[in-house]
Amino acid sequence: MATSPHSEQATRPNLSFFNLPSPLRQASYFATGALAGASTIPIEYAWSTLTGPKTPATLPLLRSHAFALTGRAGTRFWVFDITKSHLPAALPVWFTGGLLGATGGLAEVCAQSLFQRKIPGLRALLSQGGKLFFCFGTYTYLSTTLSPQELPPRPFWYCWLMGATAGGVGCAIVNGLEGVRGRALWLGAVPKGILTIGTVIAVQVTSCAEVLNRVDP
Repeated sequence: MATSPHSEQATRPNLSFFNLPSPLRQASYFATGALAGASTIPIEYAWSTLTGPKTPATLPLLRSHAFALTGRAGTRFWVFDITKSHLPAALPVWFTGGLLGATGGLAEVCAQSLFQRKIPGLRALLSQGGKLFFCFGTYTYLSTTLSPQELPPRPFWYCWLMGATAGGVGCAIVNGLEGVRGRALWLGAVPKGILTIGTVIAVQVTSCAEVLNRVDP
């Protein structure tokens, strides 16, 4: 069985030119990341409906969110995999997961800024990089501690619970450091992070493991 993207015991991927994972493996990470991003579109719509002043129109919301969510998540996990092949294996597993999440977060902000033809803001870089450092570091710690023999954790709901916990931790820490307090934090940023990050992580790691089992055993 192919190892999980977050497995403590994950072997180094087959490397090719410039010490990069194979193009097929990179495409698998990007495609499953984009799928994970797309899976959060219903969450974004429901959240906008619940918290916005009025129910958003479906098509405009799809136009504004679909490309950003799929493209950013695809970029995040693509860079995640490339970076993983260059980090020293001796690092603590949770710290490795955190660094991979942070580099993916920085890359997705830069990619979106490039698409919009503007310089990425320092605040956005620090916020997304920091959030994903804590989210991915927490998920990696939980998954390798609670399910070391089967990565990604199964069944899907169990994996989702770990990702959701990680999402709540990361969003609570980073939004708290940014000055978010009270209801805006505990009834806003944290619940949304639980839903979105939990879904993104669970969908990506499970689908990517299945794809890699077939194309990169």
